[in-house]
Amino acid sequence: MSVTQTFTGTICNQCNFKVAEVLSGCPSCGSESTEKVELKENGTIHSFTVVYVGFGHMAARAPYVLAIVQTEENVKLTTVIDGVTDFNAVKIGDKVRYKGTDEKIGPIFQY
Repeated sequence: MSVTQTFTGTICNQCNFKVAEVLSGCPSCGSESTEKVELKENGTIHSFTVVYVGFGHMAARAPYVLAIVQTEENVKLTTVIDGVTDFNAVKIGDKVRYKGTDEKIGPIFQY
């Protein structure tokens, strides 16, 4: 039996908008009535690119897949997809799973 991992996001109590980061205000309606919410670990690649030349703290990680992932709750976030060995095999619609949170990057997903 595997333990389901979650990661923390924010939900707006005014408009129900969810975002994959902890914020004190809603980026959709501007309300300050927000609270933390746990987002599920499963997602789907919505869009992606392969980064061959990284910069800053991402330089050593290159090449890597930078993707927009849509979670089960329909929250979209920009993230790194770990564990890709064949960049030509990555496709829109591929299923990914939350791996963990990097202090400098944020949530990271994997195949």
